[in-house]
Amino acid sequence: MSCVMSEEQAMSEGTQGAGPEVDRLIEEGMAGRLRPGTEAFERFIDLTARRPGGTRMVAHYRDPRDHQESFEIALRALRLTPRDRYLEIGFGGGQLLEMALRTVRSAAGIDHSPDMLALASERNTAAIVAGRLQLVYGDVHRLPWPDDEFTCAAAVNMFFFVTSPEVCLGELHRVLRPRGRLVIVTVAPGPDPNAHGPWSPALRAYPAEVMEAMLRRAGFGKVRVEEPGGDRQVCRAVAS
Repeated sequence: MSCVMSEEQAMSEGTQGAGPEVDRLIEEGMAGRLRPGTEAFERFIDLTARRPGGTRMVAHYRDPRDHQESFEIALRALRLTPRDRYLEIGFGGGQLLEMALRTVRSAAGIDHSPDMLALASERNTAAIVAGRLQLVYGDVHRLPWPDDEFTCAAAVNMFFFVTSPEVCLGELHRVLRPRGRLVIVTVAPGPDPNAHGPWSPALRAYPAEVMEAMLRRAGFGKVRVEEPGGDRQVCRAVAS
């Protein structure tokens, strides 16, 4: 197993978040002064959350304490065992992968940020060298693994950026073995359109019944969608 760049330009793209111009853009975005739908707003979303890049964001995602509770929720829901082969889509800085690898026999992950791929590889170098972890640069709508490859999978704090959720869920179902477990931790829709700060206009949040229907259409059973408060949604499902 290895760290795989599926596009030659991936590493050069990883420098997108450097320089004073980018710092100003991030400051404008954090202050809520960028209009949703504009090129500047979309770049702000990419640089800070959807496809994090640059020194400033690498430093943040090296220790994303604001994600820790979601990681712990996902691990409790997955109930990992030493027999598991684990998949994570949108792995960011690789902290949850590192946590999962303390239990599972092997793992793999996919992300479309070159800087996050580099960061997660640095964090999990020992597992990569030992052949227990494969990290791939790519698209969650086209997973590069064969059918029935994994026993469990997770998508944590990233599903709200997936542009074609049913395609992504179909791919997750395809690569999971029968009775494979899936956990998604994402945002729940709520009455406050600005609940997630300057990122709010870019987030896709689905009512519980919509998430359940999408999971069932993708082939999952034993679907549970819960919203335990704090505008968080936790989805559990088992591949049929």
